[in-house]
Amino acid sequence: MRDLIPSLPLSTLTARLQRHRTAALLAGALCAFPAWSETPPAVQVAPAALRAVQVATVQAPQAGQLFWAPAHLEYLPGQLDSVVAPVQARVTAIHVQPGQTVKAGAPLATLVSADALRMRHEVRAAQLASETARTELQRQQNLVERGVGTDMELRSAQARSKEAAQELERARGTAALLGQDGGDRIVLRAPHAGVVAQHQATMGALAEAGAVLFAIGNPQSLGIVADVFEAELAGLKAGSAAQVELQTQAAAVPAKVLQVGAVVNAESRRAAVQLAFADKTVPAGLRAGMQARVGIAMERGDQMMVPLAAVLIKGENRTVVFVQTGEHAFAARDIQLGQPVRGWVPVISGLKPGERIVVRGALLLDGAASQML
Repeated sequence: MRDLIPSLPLSTLTARLQRHRTAALLAGALCAFPAWSETPPAVQVAPAALRAVQVATVQAPQAGQLFWAPAHLEYLPGQLDSVVAPVQARVTAIHVQPGQTVKAGAPLATLVSADALRMRHEVRAAQLASETARTELQRQQNLVERGVGTDMELRSAQARSKEAAQELERARGTAALLGQDGGDRIVLRAPHAGVVAQHQATMGALAEAGAVLFAIGNPQSLGIVADVFEAELAGLKAGSAAQVELQTQAAAVPAKVLQVGAVVNAESRRAAVQLAFADKTVPAGLRAGMQARVGIAMERGDQMMVPLAAVLIKGENRTVVFVQTGEHAFAARDIQLGQPVRGWVPVISGLKPGERIVVRGALLLDGAASQML
């Protein structure tokens, strides 16, 4: 008979004996209780069986529990200044590269345009017409003063002079978009000091009027965009505290929520949440497009949070937890819950801060219940 017993290492036999002993202890601790069709009012657990039951204290409402979401850096809305082609023109030279730091007025690209040449000619023609109209007006005024002119001719000269001045103002305003260069040449320049955040100019390409060729951003205007699951949006609001983890920074950088996106992506089921660095201080060396990880505090008001594993479901609509009432005693209690988020669920009613509840092993106390998922 001894030959029929498989030979096992002593450590394996010991582990198996320990598992059987634990199961026997649990069975002995609970077998004295009848099978309840409803949640039992109280359960006594033998000291040896308590090792399979984990108890935790219900905490008072806190400012928020951090959850993490992937993110990237980009310029805050309205903080990018676009540089456009003022008229249809061809790109003949490009003077900067993406990500390059530029000073205010630095040349970005050189364009040539027949429209620019025409518009500058219109300015010169309007200047000549305005000078001619002013000269005629002065002559008519002199004639009237000598008594040989007529009021009708004077009023006509005044009208022509006013019309010519308005046309000159219009032509100058339009040509001002072309810059200070002459002829058919246009030099696009940086509106302020910053970084070339967008670069869409192509050498030799024809750019339509109004086409964005560059965008200049201020590095201190960088923000964060986090991609947050729709189930977590309810716990967010503008002003929520956050922290940003970046590969270039040794420690997390504080931030705050600016705006929670109103549209959820149909495929990823995420919405964009815009954040800004705290105190509007952007760490040095950051660039748009960098990847990050953002931890945002969920705002839960005055609601306590308990782990989902602590909640049992009874029947069709009852949710209960086991509250510790003595050293080895636990009582089931009905509670009302909110919307679960990342393994936690807010308690609307039924518990008070400081009470101790079973957070693991609750099914051992009521085998007729089911675990909340």
